[in-house]
Amino acid sequence: MPTPWAIFIDANIFLHHAFDVNPDSVEFLKRVESNDLKAYTSALVIEEITFKLMMQSASNFLEKITLQTVKTFLKDDENRKRVFKPVEEYREYINYLKDFGFTILDLTDRDMALAIQKARTYGLITADAAHIAIMERKGITHIASSDSDFKAISSITFMVT
Repeated sequence: MPTPWAIFIDANIFLHHAFDVNPDSVEFLKRVESNDLKAYTSALVIEEITFKLMMQSASNFLEKITLQTVKTFLKDDENRKRVFKPVEEYREYINYLKDFGFTILDLTDRDMALAIQKARTYGLITADAAHIAIMERKGITHIASSDSDFKAISSITFMVT
């Protein structure tokens, strides 16, 4: 059996999976579950997923979604339980992927310093540039994403899902 190759997974792949909006992303994560890929992401991606899931969940209970209305809503214990239920359930899925070798990489200060340079050079937002910095530090040359901004980086292979 060939050795799985390393790939960094961007937040949008997980969000497509969580919201079941892109069958390609769902199928891609099934490949991670089958050990077909050596998959990585970062703590920054996990934060982005968690934040967006929290905001989406809160939108089920609030008429107007702003950061302030969500913060106020979350001050109540019952509201927190309702909002964080899907967040915690998806975190269980992330933990499940770890059983198949999925790895969450740390974001370092050095990564962020490099990310600022890459953001300026390639016209990326700093979060995307941070993904590239982490990938370079770990020697990962493939990224799964639906964000075409990564096409600007010639040192990586951009895989659209």
